[in-house]
Amino acid sequence: MPRLQPGEIWKVALSDVEGHEQAGDRPAIVISIYPQANVTMVVPLTKNLDCLRFPYSFQVKKSNTNGLSWDSVALIYQMRCLTASSTRFLDKMGVIEQNHFDQIKLLIKSYLKIP
Repeated sequence: MPRLQPGEIWKVALSDVEGHEQAGDRPAIVISIYPQANVTMVVPLTKNLDCLRFPYSFQVKKSNTNGLSWDSVALIYQMRCLTASSTRFLDKMGVIEQNHFDQIKLLIKSYLKIP
């Protein structure tokens, strides 16, 4: 089982999807880890910058720190829990910059209507 930390960006396998959900092997930001249930909350990323038109999306520019190969969009509205296994979490890519992680967490609070 991989050792995951909040703020890391991992290539994850999203194979069980329906409709407009993000699919395939793609980068995702680790948001929180629940070892008691063996699940990890992630926000998937897409390189489709047109997705910035949707509420609860956030642009993440590629950098050496985050390990992204292209500018991406964090899809907060598609966050989900994944089993923390080596078949889901394929490769660690990098770590998101703290100021971006803080802004994404604020968007999550707003999306979930947490005061």
